[in-house]
Amino acid sequence: MRRIAVIVVVLLLLPLLITPVVDAAPPRSMKVFSGSLDPGGSTSFTWELNQDVSSFLFHYEVTGGTDAADVIDVFIDETGDTWQLLMGNGWTYCSPGATECPIDTGTYTVTVQSDLAATGPINFRLSFCLVPQPPVDFAGFIPANADASIAISSFGVRVPSPASSTLVLGVAAGSYEFFVDGASEGVVTATQTVTVDLEGGFHLFEVDSTATAEDVRWTVQIQGPPKLEVSIVNPCPILNPEAGQSTCVTGAEATASDGGAPTVTYNWTVTGGSLNSSSSRWVEFTPPIGVASFTLTVNASAPGYLSDTAVQVVQVVPEFPAFFMPLVLTLALALAVLSRRKPKALAK
Repeated sequence: MRRIAVIVVVLLLLPLLITPVVDAAPPRSMKVFSGSLDPGGSTSFTWELNQDVSSFLFHYEVTGGTDAADVIDVFIDETGDTWQLLMGNGWTYCSPGATECPIDTGTYTVTVQSDLAATGPINFRLSFCLVPQPPVDFAGFIPANADASIAISSFGVRVPSPASSTLVLGVAAGSYEFFVDGASEGVVTATQTVTVDLEGGFHLFEVDSTATAEDVRWTVQIQGPPKLEVSIVNPCPILNPEAGQSTCVTGAEATASDGGAPTVTYNWTVTGGSLNSSSSRWVEFTPPIGVASFTLTVNASAPGYLSDTAVQVVQVVPEFPAFFMPLVLTLALALAVLSRRKPKALAK
């Protein structure tokens, strides 16, 4: 009986002795493209970006073959960003070799090409993600025959304030060297936990398998306090007052990283025009008269959670096409000149 009592006490105290781990999820995507290409095939996608982005993470999943030629290349035509010889599952911070990669609001063309020497159809899923703050999960697969240029996966987070962060480094196959802001944390051959001190701001992490000649399957969980992730739902279209589109209703949706259901407070601001509310989940936006673009920003907060912010840019088109205004002014001037002319006297 005494042994049973001891076991019961241990079971009751066990939850108090274990440090709780906040569930994490992969970074949220701004845009996802997927498809399949035959050898030498090419396809293009249109990306309508409705916010300015200071930097981003690029994620790829490429399947369909194990030959070194079973790869794809990805381009953003307007920015010149290029990712080549992609296979497996990996991450890149910005474009290879870049230290920052802002993308402004606008329309972009993402082109995907498969290698002509591919052994069969290549399937792909591409994601452009915002740089997250912890907690967050990353995972990848680097094939043994992958090109050396993609033997390194790089990804980053933004830390809101200086903190001691716990990282869980996992490995299901192979081994890799792990770097934090360029400094090696050693070679990972089995799941381990490391603690690093991070200043507030951006931090870059790297998984490097260049020293191995084997398949590498890895995971990295960057732990942290629970957070909110807010996204814009029903974003405003281009408004055209001449067509009767002078207002729009847009909203926000916040989710908790730990799966909880906290009471969320929303706070909206706009660079011009007016909102019918600044604290509702759904708001109606009315732009002022004129042609411009306006930025709507929503911040979501809840007790015990890190807050988050999302933005969207709303375009307002002119009531008349821009090229039409000079014609209108010219016509008005001509009418004014004609109206001032005196009529000629009729000959008798």
